[in-house]
Amino acid sequence: MSIRFETRPTSLLTKLAMFASLALLGGLFGYVTAKVVDLQATAIGWDDSLAFAMAFGMLTIAALGGVTMITRPSAVPPGCGLLQIVVFALAGVMFLAPMVAPAAIPPALVFAGIVVAFAVQTVANVIAWRRADEMMRRVMTETSTIAFWGLQSVLFLYACAERLAMIQPVSAWGMAGILMAVYLISSIIPSVRRGLA
Repeated sequence: MSIRFETRPTSLLTKLAMFASLALLGGLFGYVTAKVVDLQATAIGWDDSLAFAMAFGMLTIAALGGVTMITRPSAVPPGCGLLQIVVFALAGVMFLAPMVAPAAIPPALVFAGIVVAFAVQTVANVIAWRRADEMMRRVMTETSTIAFWGLQSVLFLYACAERLAMIQPVSAWGMAGILMAVYLISSIIPSVRRGLA
């Protein structure tokens, strides 16, 4: 049995509610960032700043995906909407957890939670791939290809410069933030080409 969703026109009130929700999310992000910086009593490093930006970006994408599912369900790719929201939300939480959670939770427990979230996200990604249509699979493949070749090239040049003592090494945490930033930017290219963004 299949269920058809009809696209409902977006009213001014709905648009204002969406804007208010994003503003609230931005305010919450700023508040949490300020609290973390205050707790650490030190200036936040570039790698943590990038991780916060990636977490905010992914949580925002998840929130916008939820709004789209409610207001324009027909615009959501078949079988992928909720799964993509889960994937982005978990990614955002996993980037935030190592910076925010240790203030109240033991690091070992935080790491265990991240491992569980990573496993759930991996399963969601696999299911999303299996349910996606051919166009969405093509977008996912192109995104991965662009990100891989771009990162491989930059990593090689950076490694050479580091080996020659021309630049300082980057932490694994900083590299994780760079990886996610490149992946998100790479996803825009095939999406725009196919009219998905």
